[in-house]
Amino acid sequence: MTNKKKLFTAALVLLTASAWLLSCFTGCGYRLSGYGTEIPDYIKTILIPDFDNKTTRFQAEQFVTFAVREEFIRRSRLKLTADRAKADSRLEGEILKFEVRPISSTRESTANLYKVIILISVKFIDLKTDKAIYSDANLTYIDTYEIDTGDFFSQETKTLQDIAEKFAAGVVTTILESF
Repeated sequence: MTNKKKLFTAALVLLTASAWLLSCFTGCGYRLSGYGTEIPDYIKTILIPDFDNKTTRFQAEQFVTFAVREEFIRRSRLKLTADRAKADSRLEGEILKFEVRPISSTRESTANLYKVIILISVKFIDLKTDKAIYSDANLTYIDTYEIDTGDFFSQETKTLQDIAEKFAAGVVTTILESF
């Protein structure tokens, strides 16, 4: 190889390495998940009271509230507090609808596949300004489950738990990522 080719190759390698190092130190547009820009810096704590259950489904609020609290603990910089006086923000919610519909049946005309529909309203409030940072009164989550052993209620409870976790992940992501 000639000296010009060696020099050109070395310069290209050096330029590529420099660009890579620069992107590592300055960032390239990516940011860590769970740290949105819409939550003011002074918000350090969050109060998540039990969701209101406006349905007849026993314990629906417990599954949803627990899942939301766990997701905030796992994904955000906010510290969970149970003390209203120490809270900078509050996430409140209502379970407005819990419906189970049979959507398939066996040859014996017994339902074996069910659809679960949950409608939830949430509001994330900045307690310093008493303004909503995020709210949605119409969050709908749908899932299905199959009955193979005749144990309808345990399958329904498992499906409710799954939906609560999906709901929590979706809401927390939306709040933290400012979508």
